[in-house]
Formats: sequence, structure tokens, C-alpha cells
Amino acid sequence: MTTDNGGAPCVHRGVLSLALCKPIIRKKASIGSLIFGFGGKRLGGRLIYAARVTGKPELGEEDYYHDPRFRHRPDCIYRDVNGKPRRIAGAKFHWQSDQTKKDVGPRFQNAHVLISKNFRYFGGDGTTQYRETCPALVKMLDRFTQGHRVNHDPAVRKELRRLAKTFWKNFPPNKPDRPSDADKSRRCNSESPSARCPA
Repeated sequence: MTTDNGGAPCVHRGVLSLALCKPIIRKKASIGSLIFGFGGKRLGGRLIYAARVTGKPELGEEDYYHDPRFRHRPDCIYRDVNGKPRRIAGAKFHWQSDQTKKDVGPRFQNAHVLISKNFRYFGGDGTTQYRETCPALVKMLDRFTQGHRVNHDPAVRKELRRLAKTFWKNFPPNKPDRPSDADKSRRCNSESPSARCPA
């Protein structure tokens, strides 16, 4: 992650959503997937969140942007205007540049959204303690280049599962800690290779 300002992920009313930026993760992940958000260099490599995907609204008439249940969420920043997405007035995110194509596509065809009601969010309080117990993960993260990883090495998968088990045991669920960045205008799509093609 290059940015953690409450937009991606968005933690609101006990639910974590990933609706903006990170288009490949949003498309590929499915219900049951485990997602980790590690900060990039600017965020000191801290672990920002871990979440189990518990929902993924279908594209179409009842997707995230058309379903009134999600209207109040801070990252639900687009509305349907004659079949095309338009950013709502007063939206907290992406107000300095048009990120519509990466977020949802010209006709909502890329509006994949991940929902989690089973997560641990650390935000600005995240740490790098995982580096002491997860050597395979650290090696992978330190070598990350542009591109989306589909399959992890078995050692990395094992460490990630162990890390998740530790978080679920030792930290309260669904806690809305403060984000790392106060700047809501900071973009997460084009500031680094990992943001252009999420890892």
C-alpha cells in the first residue's frame, strides 16, 4: 500500500470495504480470501490490515454503487448517471483526479468490491513486528516488483496463515483505528509500481 487514508480500505461502522484503487485484487479475490495490506516504503513497511472477505456484491443492478445499503459508506463515491459513473459532489476521495476508469470502469464493469465483517485494522498503529517471525514473507515483500501475485510460495502462505491466526486471537475484531494518512486527496493508483498494478 502506498496510501492509507480511509479510502482503500475503508473501515466504517464495523465493516471493511475495498471499493477504490487496487482493481486486480478486487477482481480476483473471492469470498473466503484472506487479504493483507502492507505499507510500502513511504508507510515504513507496516502491516495496515488483515481481512477475510465475507462479501462481494455482484456486478449489475445490485452492485455496491446501486445498492442503497452501501450509499452511506465513505468509499461509495460514484452514482449511476445514464449508465455511466459520476463521482458524487463532496466525495472525500479522488476529488483531485479522475480515477473512474480504474475504480469502476466507464460503465461499472470493473466495479468489483470486497466486503469484510471479519478483519483486523491497525492503520497508523500498524507495526513491522511480523518481520521478526516471518522470514519468507519478508523476503517476498522486500523483492516485490510491479505485478499482481496469484500464487505464493508455500512457506509464505504458511507464515501468512500463522500471522492471521495470531491477529485473530490477540486483537479485537473490526476496530476502526486511525488511518496512517490524514490527506484524503492522496492517490493510491499511480504513486508507485505496486499501486499501478497492486500486489
